[in-house]
Amino acid sequence: MQVVSVGYAAVKGTRHLTRPEVRIGPAGVVGDRRWCLVDVEARQVLRTVAHPRLMGLAVDEEPLVAAGAVAAGTVTTGTGDRVTCDYWGREVALDLLDHPLAAEASGLLGLPPARGVRLAAAPERGVVYAGAVSLVALSTVEALAAEVGVPVDPRRFRANLVVDTGLPPRAEEAWVGRAVRVGDTVVRPTALTTRCAVVDHHPDTGARDLRVLAALPVIGGAPVCGADGEVVADGVVRPGDPVEPVGD
Repeated sequence: MQVVSVGYAAVKGTRHLTRPEVRIGPAGVVGDRRWCLVDVEARQVLRTVAHPRLMGLAVDEEPLVAAGAVAAGTVTTGTGDRVTCDYWGREVALDLLDHPLAAEASGLLGLPPARGVRLAAAPERGVVYAGAVSLVALSTVEALAAEVGVPVDPRRFRANLVVDTGLPPRAEEAWVGRAVRVGDTVVRPTALTTRCAVVDHHPDTGARDLRVLAALPVIGGAPVCGADGEVVADGVVRPGDPVEPVGD
């Protein structure tokens, strides 16, 4: 068993990007949804399910790591303003930033500038719906593709880790509650990942083009695919790294 691909979206709702490696810290994948776009007037974090066109924005945060910028050549500046938003029933305090990505997102979504869409810095896992790290097995995605009748890009599931188990579809569900070594890290899936209509949208454009959600198994009243959970031991994960369940 091994890792096929790794990735995350630096700005919540934008395109999920595959990456050469991910660093997993105690709170999860470093950089994963570190920022978000906020409708300040409505006090709402812009979510992919409500605004799938955001997937048309590919944001690489590497310049941020190197030089304090989110997008190449553009420095992000804190304004000192803060807004508290409701995110799936819990309040999250967000630090508002001045950045042209907000105007770009507003234009893409057809929102007027006066609506007040802003880029914001989020606390760790502040705008992450599920666990600290998520994974899905390639065989699970391939089985869905066979049912839907067309290829299904694993990026539709926006998982941090896509793994090749060499086992039948949905084998990763049996890992819930068990420690799993991934490269030099250890994670423990704690729940199956519930899914929404985002999986029906193209991962690069946001256009609704497939009916994947309807093909997913329903467990506990919700469609599920993959698993998510907590970090046991942090480290770096790269494609090709071995994957091995290590305990009950």
